[in-house]
Amino acid sequence: MPAKGGFKEKAGILVIFAPYMKFDFQRLNKFAFVAFVLAFAAGAMQIANIKSGRSGGEYGENPGFYEEWYNQKKAADGSYPHWMRAKWAAWDKSQIRSRASENLIDTVLELGPKTTGGRTRSIWVDPRNDQFLLAAAISGGVWRSENGGASWSPLNDQETSLMASCFVSNPFNPDIVYYGTGEGRANSADVDGNGIYKSTDGGRTFSVIPSTVGLAGFETIWDIKHSLTDSNTIFVGTNSKGLFRTTDGGNTWEQVLFGGSNMLTSILVLPDNRIMATMNGNPMYYSDSGGKKGTFKNVAITGWPGSGTYRRIQLANCQKYPNVVYALVEGFGFNDPPKAFYKSSNGGRTWKAQTAPTAIGAGYQAYCVMIGVNPNDSNQVVTGGVNIAQTNNGGSTWTAKTVGHSDHHAFASFNTNTIYFLVGTDGGIYKYKYSSGALNATLNNGYQVTQFYAGNFGPDGYASISGAQDNGTHVATGVLTSQKFYGADGAYAHIGLQDGSVAYFSTQNAGIRRIRNFDPTIIPSFTDDISDSRFTNDGVSFINAYAVNSADQEQLYYRTDKYIYRSRDGGDNWTQITNLHASVKAIGISGQANPVVYVGGAAAQLYRINNAIDATPGSEISHNAAFPAIITSDFINSIVVHPNDKNTIFIGFNNFSNQGRVWRVSGLDSAKPQFLNISGNLPTGLPVNFVAVDPMFPDKNIFAGTDFGLYYSADSGKTWVKEMRIPNVAVHEIKMRADRVLFVYTHGRGMWCIPLSNSVSTKSTPKEPEVKIYPNPASDRIQISITGTINHASVSIFDASGKLVYTSRVMDNNIHIPVNEYKNGLYFVKIINNQESKISKVLVRK
Repeated sequence: MPAKGGFKEKAGILVIFAPYMKFDFQRLNKFAFVAFVLAFAAGAMQIANIKSGRSGGEYGENPGFYEEWYNQKKAADGSYPHWMRAKWAAWDKSQIRSRASENLIDTVLELGPKTTGGRTRSIWVDPRNDQFLLAAAISGGVWRSENGGASWSPLNDQETSLMASCFVSNPFNPDIVYYGTGEGRANSADVDGNGIYKSTDGGRTFSVIPSTVGLAGFETIWDIKHSLTDSNTIFVGTNSKGLFRTTDGGNTWEQVLFGGSNMLTSILVLPDNRIMATMNGNPMYYSDSGGKKGTFKNVAITGWPGSGTYRRIQLANCQKYPNVVYALVEGFGFNDPPKAFYKSSNGGRTWKAQTAPTAIGAGYQAYCVMIGVNPNDSNQVVTGGVNIAQTNNGGSTWTAKTVGHSDHHAFASFNTNTIYFLVGTDGGIYKYKYSSGALNATLNNGYQVTQFYAGNFGPDGYASISGAQDNGTHVATGVLTSQKFYGADGAYAHIGLQDGSVAYFSTQNAGIRRIRNFDPTIIPSFTDDISDSRFTNDGVSFINAYAVNSADQEQLYYRTDKYIYRSRDGGDNWTQITNLHASVKAIGISGQANPVVYVGGAAAQLYRINNAIDATPGSEISHNAAFPAIITSDFINSIVVHPNDKNTIFIGFNNFSNQGRVWRVSGLDSAKPQFLNISGNLPTGLPVNFVAVDPMFPDKNIFAGTDFGLYYSADSGKTWVKEMRIPNVAVHEIKMRADRVLFVYTHGRGMWCIPLSNSVSTKSTPKEPEVKIYPNPASDRIQISITGTINHASVSIFDASGKLVYTSRVMDNNIHIPVNEYKNGLYFVKIINNQESKISKVLVRK
């Protein structure tokens, strides 16, 4: 569910609480300061004025993750450019679609979760076959089932936009199916779509309708309906441009109803050619002329709620008795239940107020408002908000139904076996019977569309912990093997890398918890709350960042809107270590027991904290003045410290800009750090949410998680390749383990794992040297025995963070290496001999 907070309108004054928007004004010259003021004013106006075409401003009661994300994404002038994904897709095809000849990546593994699902905005049931279903997963694309929802498969992983939002089929030819794209009322994704897609084979394949790409308003589509009297007439409701109609099958479009940029969320088409439409906070509209421009009128309803007391209106009618029409009217406030419920028995010409289904709870200001009618029984109506309820008497009384998952968005009834219906929620797809209040089935098997915010890996194997939008914290133990540990919105999460015995996870709005004796296969019966009251007093983000030192699993660093806090005892005690008074988000740790910590955020603010284990407020060092002018307005969302050089970092900028989004900064222990743009041929303007580097070849092999999938470079950032096995989804975090395994956390397609080649070059090595290492675990020293002739051999040892702790040439078949001064934990030993290489794991335990 969305979360409350952010910015509010009081007495005509817009008060903005802007996460990540505090700045070090001393770094800004006069020009930059003016630019900042203009950008901030533009951003504030854009939030306050829904002419921007985004939904965030009108709903300040609920900023949640989206408004924070949106503030970060905006360009320096405060704008949010539309239709960028079509440009990135074209760039991919022309520049880097082909795989590199020397490929870093041999295997891509999908970790899931397999059965959790995610936010589903629409469901389509083939009118000829109840077994054939389509589902629109916001930010996860279109999914197909050919067995009534028992299992699912993705249909468009490499499409330009995965923001599928609504379906409709041609009633004269059900082989023709359309889906709209873009999400108008977001909680965590709110990514532009790419117009409308069409299928001519019953929903098995789709292609974009060219006329809808670049057409203002079609980047965010709420609803799509087909005429019941003409095979070429379609209606489209947009987020900011009203209602459009085509009468030639989509070749041309005409705006036929416009309501001052309000969201047009619901369309109803009746057999007599009456068209009804609703716009947020406005009365209902109708046309008795087939929806022609200039023919729409307001629906007059006695006792209709007053202006400013309601928001979204959703319409539905009965298939068998189409003149029986219902209108669900959402309340105005964030937590308000439905304001009203109306029924018409004559096609919307007259209306009668019924009992409002307050049992469904809030719709969170147009976020989750659902209605559907039994196709054979006009008195059976299902409504949804946070919860779900049903009436069997046309709205006189309501009965709550068992909630499969909160936040209901979509409804679809089976056409043959009409005793069942489906709903789409934040937790995927659920099946119900009209005759029962109980849930009939969960239909999320293989529906891998979970929206992760962040995650991190365990010391070995596929162990991974991650936080998802409205789907809690998940722990993966293998390919498509995971389980949910905790509810709410999952957020940042970490597993200790020394021995994996401790894990940390968090929820929205500052909640952070610890698991001792962590076992990824067992759901813990008890977790420790290690939050500190100062966090919420300072102010935190909806999804708040913190980091764990890979060299010390008891050492944590937590950001608030004012300071950085450190814990040296696993969160039992927290100490303020900075006086920043500036919101930052990115945290990078060098990986020593007493590390250098870098923090960064808005306006390219970057600070360094030396000897962070003992740091005190005021010891932080600002690098703000060193930044090149072309990136001083940009948002640092990711900082990765070079595994072999704590004075070198890699930065990812996640806002829109034509400047490079990936930079390498070296010499940070000097007065003049060196900034190098290593964005190469990455698509212009593509935000980079997270950066990772190969621990073996950190200056050469670099990875970028972007709003449009995963890219990598094998030549220090000069050229980049798109990894086509990862969908075109927003990649929120990527994390590289010391054994060269990359973990990828997407917002809409779950989590993935990529083991890199173990070769010295980017080519695969056909053989590995025969090596034995013992004792293992070790406390004092290890012996390495290499079989065969020694030829140009070397040994290197890396700690769990990827930092090189030992390297030497090898002259003999047997080597003894002291480890008594190493900290307890997991280490990786790399042996090279005869141009062959092998990586083995050693546990140091004293």
